[in-house]
Amino acid sequence: MSKYIPKSKGFLDLISKRIEILVGLVYLYLVQKIAYPINFQQDDVSELKVINFEQFSCAAIQGDNHPLFTNLIWFISRVSKQNIEYIISSLNILITLFSILFLYRLIKKYTNEQIALLTSIIFLSSTNLIVYSISIKQYPLEILGSMFFLYLLYEEIIQQSKVINNNKNIVFAILLATASLTLLILFFVTLFLIVMFKRANLKNTMKSLVLFSPSFYFLPNVLDKLNRPSYREYWNEFFVNTSSIDQALESISFIFNLVMKGYFGFFYYERLAFIYFIFLLLPFFFKDKISLPAYLIVLIFIFFNFLKLYPLGGGRTDLILFPTVLFLISRSIYSIKFGKKYLISIFIILLIAVPSVTEPYYKIENISPILKDISPFINNENAYIIPMYEQQNSFEFYSAELYGQFLTTTKNGCAYLKPNISNYSIFLPESQERWDKILSVINETDAKEIYLIGIELDGTNGMIRDAEKYLLGSGMTKVSEKVYDVGMLLIKYSN
Repeated sequence: MSKYIPKSKGFLDLISKRIEILVGLVYLYLVQKIAYPINFQQDDVSELKVINFEQFSCAAIQGDNHPLFTNLIWFISRVSKQNIEYIISSLNILITLFSILFLYRLIKKYTNEQIALLTSIIFLSSTNLIVYSISIKQYPLEILGSMFFLYLLYEEIIQQSKVINNNKNIVFAILLATASLTLLILFFVTLFLIVMFKRANLKNTMKSLVLFSPSFYFLPNVLDKLNRPSYREYWNEFFVNTSSIDQALESISFIFNLVMKGYFGFFYYERLAFIYFIFLLLPFFFKDKISLPAYLIVLIFIFFNFLKLYPLGGGRTDLILFPTVLFLISRSIYSIKFGKKYLISIFIILLIAVPSVTEPYYKIENISPILKDISPFINNENAYIIPMYEQQNSFEFYSAELYGQFLTTTKNGCAYLKPNISNYSIFLPESQERWDKILSVINETDAKEIYLIGIELDGTNGMIRDAEKYLLGSGMTKVSEKVYDVGMLLIKYSN
Protein backbone atom coordinates (compact mmCIF):
# COMPACT_ATOMS: atom_id res chain seq x y z
CA MET A 1 0.00 0.00 0.00
CA SER A 2 2.84 2.37 0.84
CA LYS A 3 4.04 2.39 -2.75
CA TYR A 4 0.84 4.25 -3.73
CA ILE A 5 1.24 7.01 -1.11
CA PRO A 6 3.75 9.13 -3.06
CA LYS A 7 1.48 9.05 -6.10
CA SER A 8 -1.54 10.02 -4.00
CA LYS A 9 0.43 12.78 -2.33
CA GLY A 10 1.52 14.06 -5.73
CA PHE A 11 -2.09 14.14 -6.89
CA LEU A 12 -3.16 16.04 -3.77
CA ASP A 13 -0.31 18.52 -4.29
CA LEU A 14 -1.48 19.02 -7.86
CA ILE A 15 -5.04 19.66 -6.66
CA SER A 16 -3.85 22.18 -4.07
CA LYS A 17 -1.93 24.08 -6.75
CA ARG A 18 -4.53 23.70 -9.51
CA ILE A 19 -7.79 23.67 -7.56
CA GLU A 20 -9.78 24.23 -10.76
CA ILE A 21 -9.16 20.53 -11.46
CA LEU A 22 -11.85 19.85 -8.85
CA VAL A 23 -14.38 21.61 -11.08
CA GLY A 24 -13.31 19.41 -13.97
CA LEU A 25 -13.78 16.31 -11.80
CA VAL A 26 -17.30 17.48 -10.88
CA TYR A 27 -18.07 17.82 -14.59
CA LEU A 28 -16.83 14.28 -15.28
CA TYR A 29 -18.93 12.98 -12.39
CA LEU A 30 -22.07 14.63 -13.79
CA VAL A 31 -21.35 13.47 -17.34
CA GLN A 32 -20.93 9.83 -16.37
CA LYS A 33 -24.57 9.81 -15.27
CA ILE A 34 -25.75 10.03 -18.88
CA ALA A 35 -22.70 9.39 -21.07
CA TYR A 36 -22.65 6.77 -23.84
CA PRO A 37 -26.32 5.74 -24.06
CA ILE A 38 -27.25 2.51 -25.87
CA ASN A 39 -28.92 4.62 -28.57
CA PHE A 40 -28.52 8.34 -29.13
CA GLN A 41 -31.73 10.26 -29.79
CA GLN A 42 -32.72 10.79 -33.40
CA ASP A 43 -31.72 14.49 -33.49
CA ASP A 44 -28.16 13.52 -32.57
CA VAL A 45 -28.08 10.59 -34.97
CA SER A 46 -29.06 12.94 -37.80
CA GLU A 47 -25.48 14.26 -37.67
CA LEU A 48 -24.19 10.84 -38.74
CA LYS A 49 -25.94 10.78 -42.12
CA VAL A 50 -22.87 12.41 -43.61
CA ILE A 51 -20.74 9.29 -43.03
CA ASN A 52 -22.75 7.44 -45.69
CA PHE A 53 -21.46 9.64 -48.52
CA GLU A 54 -18.52 8.08 -50.34
CA GLN A 55 -17.01 11.30 -51.75
CA PHE A 56 -16.02 14.32 -49.69
CA SER A 57 -17.36 16.66 -52.39
CA CYS A 58 -20.83 15.31 -51.59
CA ALA A 59 -20.31 15.27 -47.80
CA ALA A 60 -18.95 18.84 -47.69
CA ILE A 61 -22.33 20.46 -48.45
CA GLN A 62 -24.32 18.50 -45.86
CA GLY A 63 -23.52 20.61 -42.80
CA ASP A 64 -26.50 23.01 -42.75
CA ASN A 65 -25.53 25.48 -39.99
CA HIS A 66 -22.33 23.74 -38.85
CA PRO A 67 -20.36 22.81 -42.00
CA LEU A 68 -16.88 22.25 -40.54
CA PHE A 69 -18.19 20.10 -37.70
CA THR A 70 -20.04 17.90 -40.19
CA ASN A 71 -16.91 17.59 -42.31
CA LEU A 72 -14.95 16.60 -39.19
CA ILE A 73 -17.41 13.76 -38.58
CA TRP A 74 -16.93 12.58 -42.19
CA PHE A 75 -13.14 12.56 -41.91
CA ILE A 76 -13.22 10.68 -38.60
CA SER A 77 -15.54 8.11 -40.17
CA ARG A 78 -12.94 7.49 -42.90
CA VAL A 79 -10.60 6.28 -40.17
CA SER A 80 -13.22 4.22 -38.34
CA LYS A 81 -16.99 3.96 -38.70
CA GLN A 82 -17.26 1.54 -35.82
CA ASN A 83 -18.67 3.29 -32.74
CA ILE A 84 -18.44 6.61 -34.57
CA GLU A 85 -21.21 8.03 -32.37
CA TYR A 86 -19.19 7.35 -29.21
CA ILE A 87 -16.04 8.83 -30.74
CA ILE A 88 -17.83 12.12 -31.53
CA SER A 89 -19.48 12.15 -28.10
CA SER A 90 -16.09 11.63 -26.42
CA LEU A 91 -14.65 14.49 -28.47
CA ASN A 92 -17.47 16.77 -27.29
CA ILE A 93 -16.85 15.78 -23.67
CA LEU A 94 -13.16 16.68 -24.03
CA ILE A 95 -14.04 20.01 -25.69
CA THR A 96 -16.41 20.84 -22.81
CA LEU A 97 -13.79 19.89 -20.21
CA PHE A 98 -11.29 22.17 -21.93
CA SER A 99 -13.93 24.94 -22.05
CA ILE A 100 -14.43 24.72 -18.28
CA LEU A 101 -10.72 25.25 -17.67
CA PHE A 102 -10.60 28.00 -20.31
CA LEU A 103 -13.52 29.79 -18.63
CA TYR A 104 -11.75 29.58 -15.27
CA ARG A 105 -8.63 31.24 -16.67
CA LEU A 106 -10.64 33.94 -18.47
CA ILE A 107 -12.68 34.84 -15.37
CA LYS A 108 -9.61 34.72 -13.12
CA LYS A 109 -7.81 37.25 -15.32
CA TYR A 110 -10.61 39.83 -14.96
CA THR A 111 -11.62 39.11 -11.35
CA ASN A 112 -9.73 36.74 -9.04
CA GLU A 113 -9.17 33.04 -8.36
CA GLN A 114 -12.05 32.68 -5.88
CA ILE A 115 -14.62 34.25 -8.21
CA ALA A 116 -13.27 32.17 -11.12
CA LEU A 117 -13.79 28.97 -9.10
CA LEU A 118 -17.27 30.03 -8.04
CA THR A 119 -18.29 30.99 -11.59
CA SER A 120 -16.92 27.72 -12.97
CA ILE A 121 -18.95 25.58 -10.57
CA ILE A 122 -22.08 27.65 -11.35
CA PHE A 123 -21.38 26.82 -15.00
CA LEU A 124 -21.89 23.13 -14.16
CA SER A 125 -25.32 23.68 -12.60
CA SER A 126 -26.74 23.89 -16.13
CA THR A 127 -28.26 20.55 -17.11
CA ASN A 128 -28.41 21.87 -20.69
CA LEU A 129 -24.62 22.15 -20.69
CA ILE A 130 -24.16 18.60 -19.36
CA VAL A 131 -26.73 17.04 -21.73
CA TYR A 132 -25.47 18.73 -24.89
CA SER A 133 -21.85 18.01 -23.99
CA ILE A 134 -22.45 14.26 -24.47
CA SER A 135 -24.36 14.73 -27.73
CA ILE A 136 -23.13 14.29 -31.30
CA LYS A 137 -23.88 17.89 -32.23
CA GLN A 138 -21.76 21.03 -32.48
CA TYR A 139 -22.91 22.82 -29.31
CA PRO A 140 -19.77 22.18 -27.17
CA LEU A 141 -17.71 23.66 -29.98
CA GLU A 142 -19.99 26.72 -30.01
CA ILE A 143 -19.49 27.19 -26.26
CA LEU A 144 -15.71 27.00 -26.68
CA GLY A 145 -15.87 29.36 -29.66
CA SER A 146 -17.94 31.83 -27.68
CA MET A 147 -15.31 31.84 -24.93
CA PHE A 148 -12.47 32.21 -27.39
CA PHE A 149 -14.06 35.17 -29.18
CA LEU A 150 -14.78 36.75 -25.79
CA TYR A 151 -11.09 36.26 -24.95
CA LEU A 152 -10.03 37.90 -28.25
CA LEU A 153 -12.39 40.81 -27.67
CA TYR A 154 -11.12 41.54 -24.18
CA GLU A 155 -7.47 41.04 -25.04
CA GLU A 156 -7.81 43.53 -27.88
CA ILE A 157 -9.84 46.27 -26.22
CA ILE A 158 -8.84 45.94 -22.54
CA GLN A 159 -5.31 44.52 -22.62
CA GLN A 160 -4.35 46.15 -25.94
CA SER A 161 -2.34 42.99 -26.68
CA LYS A 162 -2.95 42.69 -30.46
CA VAL A 163 -3.89 39.00 -30.18
CA ILE A 164 -5.60 39.05 -33.59
CA ASN A 165 -2.16 39.57 -35.15
CA ASN A 166 -1.07 36.22 -33.69
CA ASN A 167 -1.14 33.57 -36.44
CA LYS A 168 -2.19 30.76 -34.10
CA ASN A 169 -5.14 32.80 -32.85
CA ILE A 170 -6.13 33.65 -36.42
CA VAL A 171 -6.08 30.01 -37.56
CA PHE A 172 -8.06 28.84 -34.54
CA ALA A 173 -10.59 31.67 -34.97
CA ILE A 174 -11.04 30.81 -38.66
CA LEU A 175 -11.66 27.15 -37.80
CA LEU A 176 -14.25 28.14 -35.20
CA ALA A 177 -15.96 30.61 -37.55
CA THR A 178 -16.39 27.86 -40.15
CA ALA A 179 -17.33 25.20 -37.60
CA SER A 180 -20.70 26.79 -36.91
CA LEU A 181 -22.65 29.53 -38.66
CA THR A 182 -23.71 30.86 -35.26
CA LEU A 183 -20.03 31.31 -34.45
CA LEU A 184 -19.56 33.04 -37.78
CA ILE A 185 -22.19 35.59 -36.73
CA LEU A 186 -20.51 35.92 -33.32
CA PHE A 187 -17.20 36.55 -35.06
CA PHE A 188 -18.76 39.46 -36.98
CA VAL A 189 -20.14 40.80 -33.69
CA THR A 190 -16.70 40.48 -32.08
CA LEU A 191 -14.97 42.19 -34.98
CA PHE A 192 -17.57 44.96 -34.97
CA LEU A 193 -17.01 45.62 -31.26
CA ILE A 194 -13.22 45.60 -31.66
CA VAL A 195 -13.50 48.15 -34.46
CA MET A 196 -15.98 50.24 -32.45
CA PHE A 197 -13.94 50.32 -29.24
CA LYS A 198 -10.51 50.67 -30.83
CA ARG A 199 -11.66 52.85 -33.74
CA ALA A 200 -9.59 50.65 -35.97
CA ASN A 201 -8.72 52.06 -39.36
CA LEU A 202 -10.12 50.72 -42.62
CA LYS A 203 -6.87 48.97 -43.56
CA ASN A 204 -6.79 46.81 -40.41
CA THR A 205 -10.50 46.06 -40.71
CA MET A 206 -10.12 44.89 -44.31
CA LYS A 207 -7.11 42.79 -43.29
CA SER A 208 -9.18 41.01 -40.67
CA LEU A 209 -11.99 40.39 -43.16
CA VAL A 210 -9.54 38.93 -45.68
CA LEU A 211 -8.08 36.62 -43.04
CA PHE A 212 -11.55 35.34 -42.19
CA SER A 213 -12.73 35.20 -45.80
CA PRO A 214 -12.83 31.35 -45.92
CA SER A 215 -15.79 31.48 -43.57
CA PHE A 216 -17.70 33.80 -45.95
CA TYR A 217 -18.24 30.80 -48.22
CA PHE A 218 -20.93 29.68 -45.80
CA LEU A 219 -22.83 32.99 -45.67
CA PRO A 220 -25.40 31.72 -48.23
CA ASN A 221 -26.18 28.92 -45.76
CA VAL A 222 -26.99 31.53 -43.12
CA LEU A 223 -29.29 33.47 -45.44
CA ASP A 224 -30.96 30.29 -46.67
CA LYS A 225 -31.65 29.13 -43.11
CA LEU A 226 -33.06 32.49 -42.02
CA ASN A 227 -35.33 32.66 -45.07
CA ARG A 228 -36.90 29.24 -44.53
CA PRO A 229 -40.57 29.65 -43.44
CA SER A 230 -40.14 26.62 -41.17
CA TYR A 231 -37.34 28.40 -39.24
CA ARG A 232 -39.58 31.13 -37.80
CA GLU A 233 -42.52 28.76 -37.41
CA TYR A 234 -40.47 26.28 -35.38
CA TRP A 235 -38.93 28.95 -33.11
CA ASN A 236 -41.95 31.28 -33.00
CA GLU A 237 -42.48 31.20 -29.22
CA PHE A 238 -38.78 31.94 -28.66
CA PHE A 239 -38.93 35.32 -30.38
CA VAL A 240 -40.21 38.44 -28.60
CA ASN A 241 -43.80 39.12 -29.65
CA THR A 242 -43.84 42.77 -30.76
CA SER A 243 -47.50 42.96 -31.76
CA SER A 244 -48.31 44.95 -28.58
CA ILE A 245 -46.55 46.28 -25.48
CA ASP A 246 -48.35 43.81 -23.17
CA GLN A 247 -47.47 40.82 -25.36
CA ALA A 248 -43.90 42.05 -25.71
CA LEU A 249 -43.46 42.28 -21.93
CA GLU A 250 -45.09 38.89 -21.46
CA SER A 251 -42.86 37.18 -24.02
CA ILE A 252 -39.74 38.91 -22.64
CA SER A 253 -40.55 37.56 -19.18
CA PHE A 254 -41.25 34.11 -20.61
CA ILE A 255 -37.98 34.00 -22.58
CA PHE A 256 -35.92 35.42 -19.69
CA ASN A 257 -37.20 32.69 -17.36
CA LEU A 258 -36.47 29.97 -19.92
CA VAL A 259 -32.94 31.24 -20.47
CA MET A 260 -32.18 31.52 -16.76
CA LYS A 261 -33.60 28.06 -15.98
CA GLY A 262 -31.49 26.60 -18.74
CA TYR A 263 -28.37 28.34 -17.46
CA PHE A 264 -28.63 27.90 -13.72
CA GLY A 265 -30.84 24.90 -13.04
CA PHE A 266 -31.61 24.55 -9.35
CA PHE A 267 -30.01 27.98 -8.67
CA TYR A 268 -32.87 29.74 -10.41
CA TYR A 269 -36.18 30.51 -8.70
CA GLU A 270 -38.70 32.08 -11.07
CA ARG A 271 -40.48 34.20 -8.46
CA LEU A 272 -37.20 35.99 -7.82
CA ALA A 273 -36.61 36.69 -11.52
CA PHE A 274 -36.41 40.45 -10.96
CA ILE A 275 -33.62 39.99 -8.40
CA TYR A 276 -31.62 37.87 -10.85
CA PHE A 277 -32.14 40.56 -13.49
CA ILE A 278 -30.92 43.30 -11.14
CA PHE A 279 -27.93 41.15 -10.11
CA LEU A 280 -26.87 40.88 -13.75
CA LEU A 281 -27.03 44.68 -14.01
CA LEU A 282 -24.84 45.38 -10.97
CA PRO A 283 -21.69 46.04 -13.04
CA PHE A 284 -23.69 48.61 -15.02
CA PHE A 285 -24.83 50.35 -11.81
CA PHE A 286 -21.24 50.33 -10.52
CA LYS A 287 -20.07 51.82 -13.85
CA ASP A 288 -17.81 48.84 -14.50
CA LYS A 289 -16.25 49.60 -17.87
CA ILE A 290 -14.86 46.07 -18.25
CA SER A 291 -18.39 44.69 -18.43
CA LEU A 292 -19.50 46.97 -21.26
CA PRO A 293 -18.34 44.76 -24.20
CA ALA A 294 -20.09 41.73 -22.67
CA TYR A 295 -23.30 43.72 -22.25
CA LEU A 296 -23.11 44.77 -25.88
CA ILE A 297 -22.80 41.16 -27.07
CA VAL A 298 -25.95 40.25 -25.12
CA LEU A 299 -27.81 43.33 -26.40
CA ILE A 300 -26.89 42.56 -30.01
CA PHE A 301 -28.32 39.04 -29.71
CA ILE A 302 -31.44 40.44 -28.05
CA PHE A 303 -31.75 42.80 -31.01
CA PHE A 304 -31.44 39.77 -33.34
CA ASN A 305 -34.24 38.16 -31.37
CA PHE A 306 -36.53 41.17 -31.83
CA LEU A 307 -35.86 40.90 -35.57
CA LYS A 308 -36.77 37.19 -35.38
CA LEU A 309 -33.30 36.22 -36.53
CA TYR A 310 -32.03 34.37 -33.45
CA PRO A 311 -34.25 32.50 -30.95
CA LEU A 312 -33.61 32.67 -27.21
CA GLY A 313 -35.00 30.37 -24.54
CA GLY A 314 -34.69 27.25 -26.68
CA GLY A 315 -31.99 25.64 -24.53
CA ARG A 316 -29.39 24.82 -27.15
CA THR A 317 -29.77 28.26 -28.77
CA ASP A 318 -28.82 29.93 -25.47
CA LEU A 319 -25.54 28.09 -24.93
CA ILE A 320 -23.51 30.41 -27.15
CA LEU A 321 -24.29 33.36 -24.81
CA PHE A 322 -23.72 31.36 -21.62
CA PRO A 323 -19.99 32.27 -21.27
CA THR A 324 -20.82 35.96 -21.74
CA VAL A 325 -23.55 35.84 -19.07
CA LEU A 326 -21.16 34.02 -16.71
CA PHE A 327 -18.59 36.75 -17.33
CA LEU A 328 -21.18 39.35 -16.31
CA ILE A 329 -22.04 37.33 -13.19
CA SER A 330 -18.36 37.24 -12.25
CA ARG A 331 -18.19 41.01 -12.60
CA SER A 332 -21.34 41.35 -10.47
CA ILE A 333 -19.74 39.30 -7.70
CA TYR A 334 -16.53 41.31 -8.10
CA SER A 335 -18.47 44.59 -7.81
CA ILE A 336 -19.96 43.56 -4.45
CA LYS A 337 -16.42 42.86 -3.15
CA PHE A 338 -17.13 39.69 -1.21
CA GLY A 339 -14.32 38.57 1.11
CA LYS A 340 -11.98 35.75 0.06
CA LYS A 341 -13.04 33.40 2.88
CA TYR A 342 -16.71 34.00 2.12
CA LEU A 343 -16.23 33.16 -1.56
CA ILE A 344 -14.23 30.00 -0.76
CA SER A 345 -16.94 28.87 1.66
CA ILE A 346 -19.65 29.28 -1.01
CA PHE A 347 -17.46 27.45 -3.52
CA ILE A 348 -17.02 24.48 -1.17
CA ILE A 349 -20.76 24.33 -0.50
CA LEU A 350 -21.53 24.37 -4.24
CA LEU A 351 -18.76 21.87 -4.92
CA ILE A 352 -20.74 19.45 -2.76
CA ALA A 353 -24.24 20.59 -3.78
CA VAL A 354 -23.92 20.73 -7.57
CA PRO A 355 -23.01 17.05 -8.14
CA SER A 356 -25.59 16.02 -5.54
CA VAL A 357 -28.53 18.07 -6.81
CA THR A 358 -27.89 18.36 -10.57
CA GLU A 359 -29.55 15.48 -12.40
CA PRO A 360 -29.04 15.77 -16.17
CA TYR A 361 -31.55 13.85 -18.27
CA TYR A 362 -30.84 12.59 -21.77
CA LYS A 363 -33.94 11.33 -23.56
CA ILE A 364 -32.88 7.98 -25.03
CA GLU A 365 -35.04 7.00 -27.99
CA ASN A 366 -33.97 3.38 -27.84
CA ILE A 367 -34.85 1.84 -31.21
CA SER A 368 -32.53 -1.18 -30.94
CA PRO A 369 -35.05 -3.45 -29.12
CA ILE A 370 -37.60 -2.72 -31.87
CA LEU A 371 -35.06 -3.57 -34.56
CA LYS A 372 -34.32 -6.88 -32.86
CA ASP A 373 -38.03 -7.68 -32.53
CA ILE A 374 -38.65 -7.10 -36.25
CA SER A 375 -35.46 -8.86 -37.41
CA PRO A 376 -37.42 -11.94 -38.67
CA PHE A 377 -39.37 -9.62 -40.98
CA ILE A 378 -36.42 -7.73 -42.48
CA ASN A 379 -36.35 -8.34 -46.25
CA ASN A 380 -39.39 -10.61 -45.84
CA GLU A 381 -41.77 -10.33 -48.80
CA ASN A 382 -44.76 -11.00 -46.53
CA ALA A 383 -44.01 -7.98 -44.29
CA TYR A 384 -43.53 -4.24 -44.76
CA ILE A 385 -41.90 -1.83 -42.30
CA ILE A 386 -42.91 1.83 -41.96
CA PRO A 387 -40.74 3.99 -39.64
CA MET A 388 -42.08 7.47 -38.94
CA TYR A 389 -40.13 10.36 -40.47
CA GLU A 390 -39.04 11.49 -37.00
CA GLN A 391 -37.36 8.11 -36.47
CA GLN A 392 -35.76 7.84 -39.91
CA ASN A 393 -32.25 8.75 -38.80
CA SER A 394 -32.23 6.32 -35.89
CA PHE A 395 -33.83 3.53 -37.90
CA GLU A 396 -31.40 3.81 -40.81
CA PHE A 397 -28.26 4.25 -38.69
CA TYR A 398 -28.88 1.45 -36.18
CA SER A 399 -30.42 -0.94 -38.72
CA ALA A 400 -27.33 -0.49 -40.91
CA GLU A 401 -25.23 -1.71 -38.00
CA LEU A 402 -27.42 -4.82 -37.69
CA TYR A 403 -28.24 -5.66 -41.30
CA GLY A 404 -25.47 -4.06 -43.33
CA GLN A 405 -25.58 -1.51 -46.18
CA PHE A 406 -25.60 -1.31 -49.96
CA LEU A 407 -24.36 1.42 -52.27
CA THR A 408 -26.85 3.55 -54.18
CA THR A 409 -26.86 6.93 -55.93
CA THR A 410 -28.69 10.07 -54.81
CA LYS A 411 -30.57 12.44 -57.14
CA ASN A 412 -27.44 14.61 -57.22
CA GLY A 413 -25.33 11.69 -58.44
CA CYS A 414 -23.58 11.09 -55.11
CA ALA A 415 -22.64 7.57 -54.06
CA TYR A 416 -24.51 6.90 -50.82
CA LEU A 417 -24.82 3.92 -48.47
CA LYS A 418 -28.30 2.80 -47.38
CA PRO A 419 -29.43 0.06 -44.97
CA ASN A 420 -29.64 -3.34 -46.61
CA ILE A 421 -33.42 -3.50 -46.16
CA SER A 422 -35.67 -3.80 -49.20
CA ASN A 423 -39.08 -3.72 -47.49
CA TYR A 424 -39.31 -0.34 -45.75
CA SER A 425 -40.47 3.20 -46.49
CA ILE A 426 -40.42 6.34 -44.36
CA PHE A 427 -43.82 7.82 -43.47
CA LEU A 428 -44.11 11.61 -43.74
CA PRO A 429 -47.51 12.71 -42.36
CA GLU A 430 -47.70 15.92 -44.38
CA SER A 431 -47.20 14.16 -47.72
CA GLN A 432 -50.23 12.49 -49.30
CA GLU A 433 -48.01 11.69 -52.28
CA ARG A 434 -45.56 9.81 -50.03
CA TRP A 435 -48.36 7.81 -48.45
CA ASP A 436 -49.90 6.93 -51.84
CA LYS A 437 -46.49 5.65 -52.95
CA ILE A 438 -46.09 3.53 -49.81
CA LEU A 439 -49.58 2.09 -50.22
CA SER A 440 -48.93 1.18 -53.86
CA VAL A 441 -45.70 -0.60 -52.89
CA ILE A 442 -47.51 -2.54 -50.15
CA ASN A 443 -50.20 -3.61 -52.60
CA GLU A 444 -47.64 -4.57 -55.26
CA THR A 445 -45.66 -6.75 -52.85
CA ASP A 446 -48.85 -8.18 -51.36
CA ALA A 447 -47.39 -7.79 -47.86
CA LYS A 448 -49.71 -9.26 -45.23
CA GLU A 449 -48.10 -7.72 -42.14
CA ILE A 450 -47.33 -4.03 -41.63
CA TYR A 451 -45.01 -2.82 -38.84
CA LEU A 452 -45.24 0.85 -37.87
CA ILE A 453 -42.39 2.38 -35.81
CA GLY A 454 -42.64 5.71 -33.98
CA ILE A 455 -42.75 7.48 -30.65
CA GLU A 456 -45.50 8.92 -28.47
CA LEU A 457 -44.66 10.53 -25.15
CA ASP A 458 -47.01 10.20 -22.19
CA GLY A 459 -49.95 12.60 -22.38
CA THR A 460 -49.41 13.47 -26.06
CA ASN A 461 -50.67 12.31 -29.44
CA GLY A 462 -47.65 11.39 -31.51
CA MET A 463 -47.37 11.74 -35.27
CA ILE A 464 -47.60 7.96 -35.35
CA ARG A 465 -51.37 8.35 -34.90
CA ASP A 466 -51.53 10.18 -38.25
CA ALA A 467 -49.97 7.13 -39.86
CA GLU A 468 -52.42 4.93 -38.01
CA LYS A 469 -55.36 6.85 -39.53
CA TYR A 470 -53.98 6.25 -43.00
CA LEU A 471 -53.46 2.55 -42.35
CA LEU A 472 -56.88 1.97 -40.82
CA GLY A 473 -58.51 4.12 -43.49
CA SER A 474 -56.90 1.95 -46.15
CA GLY A 475 -58.62 -1.15 -44.84
CA MET A 476 -55.87 -2.53 -42.63
CA THR A 477 -56.56 -4.06 -39.23
CA LYS A 478 -54.66 -3.25 -36.06
CA VAL A 479 -53.27 -6.45 -34.52
CA SER A 480 -51.07 -5.33 -31.62
CA GLU A 481 -49.24 -2.38 -30.06
CA LYS A 482 -46.05 -2.74 -28.04
CA VAL A 483 -44.69 0.12 -25.94
CA TYR A 484 -40.94 0.40 -25.26
CA ASP A 485 -38.88 2.83 -23.18
CA VAL A 486 -39.61 6.58 -23.51
CA GLY A 487 -42.77 5.96 -25.53
CA MET A 488 -41.18 4.12 -28.46
CA LEU A 489 -43.90 2.16 -30.27
CA LEU A 490 -44.12 -0.85 -32.55
CA ILE A 491 -47.65 -1.33 -33.96
CA LYS A 492 -48.55 -4.33 -36.08
CA TYR A 493 -51.31 -4.34 -38.71
CA SER A 494 -52.65 -7.00 -41.05
CA ASN A 495 -53.40 -6.17 -44.67
